[in-house]
Amino acid sequence: MDVPGYALVTGAASGIGRACANTFARDGAAGVALFDVCLEALHMDKTEIEQKQYTPQGKPCRVVIHQVDVSKEEQVTQAVKAVVEEYGRLDYVANAAGIAMKHAGGAAFAALNDWQRVLDVNLTGSLLVLKAAAQVMLKQEPIHSSIDGRPLQRGTIVLFGSIQSVAGIPLSTAYAASKAGVLGLTRSASEDYAKDGLRINAICPGYTETPLTTMNPGVFKAMEERVLVAVPMMRVGKPQEIADGVVYLAGGRSSFVTGTALMVDGGYTER
Repeated sequence: MDVPGYALVTGAASGIGRACANTFARDGAAGVALFDVCLEALHMDKTEIEQKQYTPQGKPCRVVIHQVDVSKEEQVTQAVKAVVEEYGRLDYVANAAGIAMKHAGGAAFAALNDWQRVLDVNLTGSLLVLKAAAQVMLKQEPIHSSIDGRPLQRGTIVLFGSIQSVAGIPLSTAYAASKAGVLGLTRSASEDYAKDGLRINAICPGYTETPLTTMNPGVFKAMEERVLVAVPMMRVGKPQEIADGVVYLAGGRSSFVTGTALMVDGGYTER
């Protein structure tokens, strides 16, 4: 995937974030920094990647972990600073951290504290991670392609939208608003820095099999039933399929792509 530099993945403790971390390491990243609020799970992820013995450029992939709540600016800023001190630069960011909740009764009955928490993590968290990473990336020299040696971008940031960035799903007021906001943030920020060699894109997953969706068998069964009628491919996605899209957007193979939203949804949003 042409990702020879250093990556940072938020929400790395499980699901799509964990798949992204492993995929960066597998596809050639020299180091991967893992952020999440769950420190114990981060230790497990670090051990997993190290045991797989990924060796880009003949050296082990360097894995560091930080316990971070992406909605807290000081935590994000300090952790990103520590990563840059460890690696010397930061080339790729995948902001997979996020939360979701349903509002019984719909938008008219959405509790304000639930609304605020979802926006704090999903939308404000995206801005805080982008800010901290972009301020580093804009000051560094472009990375070179591991395939043909050409200068690439100074850095790439992949934010996480959703099919709900562009399509409505019942009882999901705060989540849908936050993910629509991520798309607006992606488009605006990409315009700010395209000329400077900083690329910013969004990945928009569809229905995906993650620990969050499978921990409740009833919820997962309802999702599968919905998928059969709403998704042309008639199945849910796997975390690895989302991670492959993330690493494509981050790496050199997408060097002329910025400000886009890549739908990885089995065809859901084309209907």
